[in-house]
This record gives sequence, structure tokens and C-alpha cells, in this order.
Amino acid sequence: MTQHANQKLIRCILTPSSGKPQSRFVEFELFKLWQYMMQSKHGMSVSDLAMCLWVSEHDFLAKQSLYERSGDILQVEKITVSIFDQRNGFTHTTNRFALQADSEQVKAVLLSHVPNELANSTDFDLTITNGRAVEKGAISGLSEISLGLSND
Repeated sequence: MTQHANQKLIRCILTPSSGKPQSRFVEFELFKLWQYMMQSKHGMSVSDLAMCLWVSEHDFLAKQSLYERSGDILQVEKITVSIFDQRNGFTHTTNRFALQADSEQVKAVLLSHVPNELANSTDFDLTITNGRAVEKGAISGLSEISLGLSND
């Protein structure tokens, strides 16, 4: 049985101090840390936040009429990197999300951080999953978003 997970994302514009603005999709749970690092460590501007829900292409097509009424639809791919750590006996998995038009560039950047011997081994896997991001609209900050958690 195939599990089709969805993922809450924040779409934003990342602007380097001397460069052109780029769209980024960051996992909701990681966004505050990512934003802090981009602004504090790298001196970049993070703006134009929007909440998105990423769904696989399979799930999108199965419920297309619902998703199309929910907001703007963007072609966004999930790039999954899995690395098996032989010494500790576990696999570390990282996901990145990119507009379909940008995914080869993101893939190349990810691969540039991996030694060739690892990338060509059975301990490394990179997969791309086609999907869509349903964007509801702009938000001014994360305080607008409810996590559904309460003390009640």
C-alpha cells in the first residue's frame, strides 16, 4: 500500500543582498529556524509569505475538483535525499520542495554537497516526487496560522 503524505509549506521570496529574488518552499515546522538563519547568518531578506499545502500528483488528481477550489495551484516537486549511515545503522532523510521549473537546479545544488563516492553508492538515494502546492493566500507572519493546539 502506498502512503501519500501531504506537507504544510510556507512559500516565500528569498532575496540575497546582491542578487535576484527567488521563490522558496520551506516546511512549515522548520520555517522559523530557516528564516532566522537566512536573515541572521546569510543577510538575506525573507518576504511575501504564503501558506501552502503540498500534495503528491496522485493525490491531487484523485481530488482535483476540491483542490482547484481551495486556492492557487503551483507545480511543486518534492526532492527526497536518503543517506544510509552504515556506522550507526540508520537512514537520514531530508526533503526539499521546489517549483517544477527549478527542481533540476535544486537537485544539482543538493548533489554538490555530497561526495561522488557516496552519491554513486547504494547508501545514497535521491528521488523526485511530482506534486502540487495549493496556495491559499498571503500571510503577514506565522502568528496568523493556528496549529490546532490548545491547553484546553
